[in-house]
Amino acid sequence: MIQNWTSVCVRCHGPDETGSKTEGRAFFHNEAGYSTFTASGIALGSNLVVTSASLLRPFLLDKLSSYGEMVLSPNSGVDILFESNIDDDGGESWINADLVAVVEAEGMLSSIRRLTGHDSSMWVFGWGTNKGQLGTDLSSIHRFSLRNVGISGLAILRLKPNASQSGLLDIKSNGSTNDDETEAVLGNERSYQLSVPTIGKRLTLHGSGFGLIAPSVLINNISQGIVANIIHPHRAARRADEQANSLMLTDAKFLPGMEGGAVSWDETGELAGLSMLPIRRTDGEPVDISLVIPVACIVAAISPYITIPRQPLQPDHIAALNSSSFINARQAVVMVQVGQTWASGVVISKSGHILTNAHVFTSFLDNISNRTWPNLRSGISLRVRIDSPQQQLWVDDCELVFVSESCWDVALIKIPETCVLNGFLPYLPLRTPEEISRMKPIVKGTPLFAIGHGIFGPSSGILPLITSGICSKVVTHANKPVMLLSSAPVHRGNSGGVLVNTDGQFVGLVTGNGKTSTGRTITHLNFAIPLDAITVAVNAYLLDEDRKWLDRLNTPPIRVDDIWSLRGNTPVWDPIEKVPSKL
Repeated sequence: MIQNWTSVCVRCHGPDETGSKTEGRAFFHNEAGYSTFTASGIALGSNLVVTSASLLRPFLLDKLSSYGEMVLSPNSGVDILFESNIDDDGGESWINADLVAVVEAEGMLSSIRRLTGHDSSMWVFGWGTNKGQLGTDLSSIHRFSLRNVGISGLAILRLKPNASQSGLLDIKSNGSTNDDETEAVLGNERSYQLSVPTIGKRLTLHGSGFGLIAPSVLINNISQGIVANIIHPHRAARRADEQANSLMLTDAKFLPGMEGGAVSWDETGELAGLSMLPIRRTDGEPVDISLVIPVACIVAAISPYITIPRQPLQPDHIAALNSSSFINARQAVVMVQVGQTWASGVVISKSGHILTNAHVFTSFLDNISNRTWPNLRSGISLRVRIDSPQQQLWVDDCELVFVSESCWDVALIKIPETCVLNGFLPYLPLRTPEEISRMKPIVKGTPLFAIGHGIFGPSSGILPLITSGICSKVVTHANKPVMLLSSAPVHRGNSGGVLVNTDGQFVGLVTGNGKTSTGRTITHLNFAIPLDAITVAVNAYLLDEDRKWLDRLNTPPIRVDDIWSLRGNTPVWDPIEKVPSKL
């Protein structure tokens, strides 16, 4: 494991008379014909710093050197700020650095291609409103080049000799100060292990978010989350080395200026990877998922420039999130596609019944069908994708059994029992009220995880995302839960997904997000139907398939309908008494 590292702020500056190099950036300083940007970086040992090449791209020459290298343009420069080099009065001692090389984090472009699928025009990298930063061209990711260096490029910097010998450096181990450790951390004689990423493992993003504004104040802030997904460049990773070299997705909050920053494992403090530029949708839908280049890719990329001992891989397991029940919960979540729209669903019986949301189908129903016997309009297709660790199966001949007309946003689908992957059809049975009463109660503050096919659509082919949060509130009626509010980030496509607790138990059906008055989605405020509210009706139907049981979901109490419609009492104020004015 790599534990001797520290997070730094990296500043790049250069000529920019027209200000064109600031495109797609959230924060910059442009004055006297120069532009300045900041990002984050990882200091490894006495003089080596690694950061995202997206910071340097505006000042890289458009042509490679005679040796085929990417080089900075004349009058451009890079400086490094260690937190220990800030005095009590806020004075900053920046250290000049040379660009050693810009190298590719291999496999990351292929992983990004898997994420974006066939609709790369819908995605951009960076912080601009509708255009990506320079060097983030997604149409060119078949080969590493200046056009996409901002996506998967790593800039290797070396502090100038006078700085590394002047005592300005302060390398940290596990986040603590270590004044004596100035040896290149990867160059020592001790071998180390690289932990293999696992879904649900907790991590911390380190970086200088908004660092350009006030570096002495905003340097090295952190954000925490979990590994939400792991994307192998070409296929599902089966071996430890494939998993270690796979792109990581996390739900940890990411701020402008944190790109290039360190990512560490919470449990050990060891280095886990490096933050990439954020990926965003061009249609404005929020994407609160951050991308991480794994440490194994970083080690491979910088190995020509520093001595690295041979490192074995250390498989890692987090009991709570890698229990058989938690893995089964993820595998039971399916993708539901209606026309060109996609959502999530969860298999709840070995016979192939799938629970999802009614609003997914509302605009696709014909005008004459009864919701208890629903029919899709002519030409509208319904299919479901089942994921196994080895393969994926699209099932086309699905039956739409029920679509609720009430505040209970519930729909039921049935797939043929023969549509399983070599006998593989994991499901999450709905517990009885008695079984639910024996579970740990969901209360305000209970850790929860949302599982669903958010953000990335059918063309990506990736497994469901997992995001973490807490139960923000349990809304009750007649002493029974009727609504769950959660802070686990939920995105477009998560509708019909599941909320599970730390034991992997199914506790709620995700229905949607909060929205601002302008229609902007609030990803960290989501709503879910507690299983207590629907399990009796759905389980009764599964026993005899009499739809009268499902029809009961169409008649909730009036107060429950008010709760789900977010109808409150309008404040009434006494009129202000008018006092005659005196002339």
